[in-house]
Amino acid sequence: MNKKIDTLVDDIYGLFDGTHEFSDESISSFGQKLAKHLSSRISEQRGTPTLRLSALGQPDRKLWFTINTPELGEPLSPKTRFKFLLGDLLEELLLYLAEESGHKVEGVQDTLEVNGVIGHRDAVIDGRTVDVKSASSYSFKKFKEHRLREDDVFGYIDQLNSYMFAAKNDPIVSDKRTGSFLVIDKTLGHICLDSYSSNGVDYDKVVEDKRKMLAQSTPPDRCYEPVPEGKSGNMKLGVQCSYCPFKKACYPGLRTFLYSTGPVFLTHVEREPKVPEITGTEIED
Repeated sequence: MNKKIDTLVDDIYGLFDGTHEFSDESISSFGQKLAKHLSSRISEQRGTPTLRLSALGQPDRKLWFTINTPELGEPLSPKTRFKFLLGDLLEELLLYLAEESGHKVEGVQDTLEVNGVIGHRDAVIDGRTVDVKSASSYSFKKFKEHRLREDDVFGYIDQLNSYMFAAKNDPIVSDKRTGSFLVIDKTLGHICLDSYSSNGVDYDKVVEDKRKMLAQSTPPDRCYEPVPEGKSGNMKLGVQCSYCPFKKACYPGLRTFLYSTGPVFLTHVEREPKVPEITGTEIED
């Protein structure tokens, strides 16, 4: 009997009962995939940026900078690239364990297209489009508690829905109305499946609108406004802008202070913080 995606998480955990046997062939194939991720991340060269399905949920101003003035962005540090590699390996592991636990995993990294824009979905599991994510414990809670529609900082809902839209005529996708995130907490090892019905957006039109925006000679308005830093009168970047590589292009006078909880980016300093200020380009994560 074919397994249903609703039991996916329990079935993955069930592999750890000590009775599952992995074939030499599957282990070898999995190892080759991990090695490919390692080679790809270490030798990765940034080419000319193009509009991708995964970016359709990004704020317009960030997307404009990404496509039109990529040189203004902060370069990825080796630590950040290493972090992305770890995410790749964990996500590949989830797909491997999903298949080993008896679920049907198809369409891995298939090329999809919407109105000339290309993307690569993670997989189709048991007939449903699935996007695989690794997350911090804090971010994992949004998936576990099904709160992504209310707090989708990185545009994941649009990313998943664009893949669903592109695959509306794909015969291996039997569930056209629902997509899921398969997420692992990379600190604690928790796994969840967070499912969402289609948002009904016409992504052909979304692509047209994005192309018109990108063709403008100047960037759109700022995505988000600064927020107060306590009661000091200082103003700082919110979470969305703090992660943006173009924050210094948006705020040329931006100052960075290293608090015990991590770096804080101040757009206005009313009262000098009593913590170290970072003036270089390297910030410890």
